[in-house]
Order: sequence, then C-alpha cells, then structure tokens
Amino acid sequence: MKQKSASGMVKKILNNPISGPYLALIILLLIASMISPIFPTFKNITNILRQASIVGVVSIGMTMVLLIGGIDLSVTSIMAIAACVMARMSESYVQAGGTGIYLGPVLLVMLFGFIIGLINGSIIVCRGVEAFIITLGTGQVLRGLNYIYTNGAPGGSVSQFWSNFGSKSLGGIIPYAVVLYAVLMIIFMVLLHKTVFGRHIYAIGSNSEAARLSGVKVKFHKIMAYGLCGLTASIAGVMLAARVRVGEPNGSTGYDMDAIAAVVIGGTSMAGGRGSLICTLAGVLIMAVMNNILNLLGVNPYLQIVIKGLIILVAVLIQKKNK
Repeated sequence: MKQKSASGMVKKILNNPISGPYLALIILLLIASMISPIFPTFKNITNILRQASIVGVVSIGMTMVLLIGGIDLSVTSIMAIAACVMARMSESYVQAGGTGIYLGPVLLVMLFGFIIGLINGSIIVCRGVEAFIITLGTGQVLRGLNYIYTNGAPGGSVSQFWSNFGSKSLGGIIPYAVVLYAVLMIIFMVLLHKTVFGRHIYAIGSNSEAARLSGVKVKFHKIMAYGLCGLTASIAGVMLAARVRVGEPNGSTGYDMDAIAAVVIGGTSMAGGRGSLICTLAGVLIMAVMNNILNLLGVNPYLQIVIKGLIILVAVLIQKKNK
C-alpha cells in the first residue's frame, strides 16, 4: 500500500507542469557534479548562467509564439543582424570620441527586431501560411542581407560599457546579462499572467475559433506575439555582441534550436495553450547545463547537435504521451 502511494506521489510530481522540469534539472545538476569536478565551481556556474541568459531571452519570445501554436525560425538571423549593427555602430561612436552607454544602436535593433516579428506575424495570420515556412524564409533573407552588410566577416567593436556588461558581474557575483534576463522575465511574466493580453494569448492557443467567437482579437494578438518574439531576439543579439565584443554574422547559429528545445523541455505545448515562462526557465537551465557538461567532457560538437535533436524529440514524445 505504501509502495503504491509512493509511486503515485512520484508520478504526480513528474506530471506536474512545474515540478517535473525542475526535478529533472536537480537530477541533472547532481549527475553533472559527480561527472566533472569543474562543474560545481563558482567560475563555471557563472559561465553557465551567462550563456543561459542569452538563450533565455530568446526563449521568452519563443514561449509566447508557441503558446499560440506557432513557431519562429528567424530569431537567429534577427540576433545576428542586431549583433553586427550594434558592434559596428558602437565602433563608429567610440572612434568619434564617444563614451558611455550609447543606446542609439540598441534601440534601433530592438525596433528592427519588433518590426520583423510583426511582418512575420502579419504574413502568417493574414495570408494563412504555415509559420514554419514563413519564418524560415524570412530568416534566410535576413541572413543574406547580413552577409552583404558585413561581407560575411566579423567586424565592429562594442564600447567599454557593453564590454563590461557582457563580461562582468553585479557585485562580482551575478552577471549583468543574468540581471537583464531576470528583469525581462518579470516583465513578460506579468504580461502573460496578469494582463488581459496574456489571458487572450492562452485562449487563442487553446482554441482559436472559440476565442474569436468570444470577442478576442485573434489576429492582433498573434501578430503581437511574433512582434515580441522578434523584439526579444534582437535584445539577445545585443547581449551576444556584448559577450563576444564583436559583430559575428554566424555567432547566433543554433540559438533557435536551443530556445525551442528549452521551451519544449519546460513543458510548453507546441500545439499551443499550455506552458509558462517559469517552466521555460527550467528548460533554459537544463539546456545550459547539458551544453556545459558536454563541453567539459570534450564531446564532439557534431555529436552534441545529435544529442540536442534527440532531446527535442524525447520532450515532444513525452508531451504527446501526457496529452
């Protein structure tokens, strides 16, 4: 009887949309600590958090898109353009004798990302085309334009402020990038869970037609979800440029798959209507820890791609089973 009760409790925990991902994270942390003595060191944990913050910011927008039953494969291209424009404009600013934060290029690339997201959403919603195809095509166009802009080579150099932002920590403990990620998480959690807009996003993902008949502006909310996804991707691009200190046209490769994997592992349904940012956070940390331990163990980079793909497949199959 006790065994049955215990197994039922374990099953309940695993099926819980919040406790399940975090339990998996705790188990992964314990395994990683046993495998590598370097893993639990302060320097390595800080590095993991700094890397996770960039994927995390992309995952915020990706969560919103998946909640409405969509997907966005253009985020890496938006990130790359944001990083390259940011670095080159910053370099010109510094060469002209400028100092300080210089928010001009940051605001410009944020506006750019938001507009690209709105364009994606408008085509998908108004023309009834699959999100996968549209965002894939948009991503290819943006990638080509970025290669023309940069001649396919890294360039530019961020100002000292942004260099410090990408490499230093608040009080020597929490990386500034993590602080920004935390602020964005709070803003978007309030947006999703405490506003009418957020409730409508969930309603659309659960049943778009029922939401429309209830008076929800389905088209507007879907387009805005893609706009916000483009916005977060551009912010992640700024963070990436600050971290590597230059604009790298290919520096954002793989962030789309990491973000999608993180969101799905966190329990967000790819069919829409189910998921939360607090669970996405667990998925982000799981992916970051997984990447870190694979690198520490010296696993072949190509094999790492295979492992990430398998993780996505397993997460989707688990979702299908629990549906």
